[in-house]
Amino acid sequence: MNTYRATTHFNGQSTVSLDGDRATGESYCLAHHISAGPDAERTIMVASIRYLDEFVRQDGEWLFAERRLMVDWTETRPCAP
Repeated sequence: MNTYRATTHFNGQSTVSLDGDRATGESYCLAHHISAGPDAERTIMVASIRYLDEFVRQDGEWLFAERRLMVDWTETRPCAP
């Protein structure tokens, strides 16, 4: 993430399925990343991503056990200031 000048993530729908002290989830997100090249021309990369999560409950707290990032599509285009 340090390679970007700015990032913004818009989180969408999420689903969670519980199974005792374990759970699985899927969350949708649109991630926006702004970069600037050596000539200072800015670009924006938009990615449609999903997080596939596994959770575990330990001592009454829900924790991430695993998170997988799925990139559905990306688009890169010029970005005006």
